Amino acid sequence: MPICPKCGAEIEKDDEFCRSCGASLTTKTNEPVEKESYAREREVCFGEGERYRDYSGLVSLGIFLVIVGAVFLANPSFISNFSSWIEQMTKAKTLSRPPQGLIDSATIFFSLIGLSDFFLAGVRFMADKRMRRVLVDILSGVALVLFSYLIYLYGKHALTWQMALAMEAIACGLLIISYSALRYLFPKKL
Repeated sequence: MPICPKCGAEIEKDDEFCRSCGASLTTKTNEPVEKESYAREREVCFGEGERYRDYSGLVSLGIFLVIVGAVFLANPSFISNFSSWIEQMTKAKTLSRPPQGLIDSATIFFSLIGLSDFFLAGVRFMADKRMRRVLVDILSGVALVLFSYLIYLYGKHALTWQMALAMEAIACGLLIISYSALRYLFPKKL
């Protein structure tokens, strides 16, 4: 078993630091420059290491809780409707159409979540002018509002659930392609 060159403690062969004294176990070469570049790309892509405070996550949580409350106010028997629907499907051992109250609740939920994405896009734009996050919020808002409309059509028996899901999958795919194209065309602005 390998040992730490600084303190002599046993280490695993893949360890980068000694578990006993914390000494670095890797040798320094010119390779980390490439790894640092990758790390920087990851930070930029996923928002890690950003130096500003983004309170939009807290605002999002608050909006989400308000929306959940609104859904329960619109359909106070939501839990009992949902549990009886699950119980019915369990007994029949097949998928069945949810009660209209659940369909209406889902329509309200997804439309409000989509609209909140538009609101958050405006807040983010006014707060820090970062267009990439704003664009993501706008596109996800479009996807969610469209999904709520498809659920509404399903509730009105204008679509089957399979058609609604297929149409939403196509729309989400097109939105992702659009986002990728915009990021490619305007790399410095997005």
